[in-house]
Amino acid sequence: MEEFTLEFSKKNLLYKAYMSFMKEGGLFVATNDEYEIGQTVTLKVLLPEEQQYTFIAGKVVWINSTASHNNTPPGIGVAFVDDQHNLKQRIETQLGTLLGSTEPTHTL
Repeated sequence: MEEFTLEFSKKNLLYKAYMSFMKEGGLFVATNDEYEIGQTVTLKVLLPEEQQYTFIAGKVVWINSTASHNNTPPGIGVAFVDDQHNLKQRIETQLGTLLGSTEPTHTL
């Protein structure tokens, strides 16, 4: 299974990658590699202000194979599967009011 390490040093970077519209949460992963919808991956995530990585299984739910007109890099959208460490809640707590922002993100 493919593993991605995602380190978010700033909340605005986390905001750009977070997929709040996914029921269980999810993150955008910038990559030029090819993946298929439904493919299982592991995310190793370090949130701002945290010292330890969180590992979470995910499933590819969308693919952006080329850079788009709105400067979104190539990559995949990964929905969280079995969020035993409450990663979605922790992300949303950190993002707070940023969740209501109209600033563009790397997600759909």
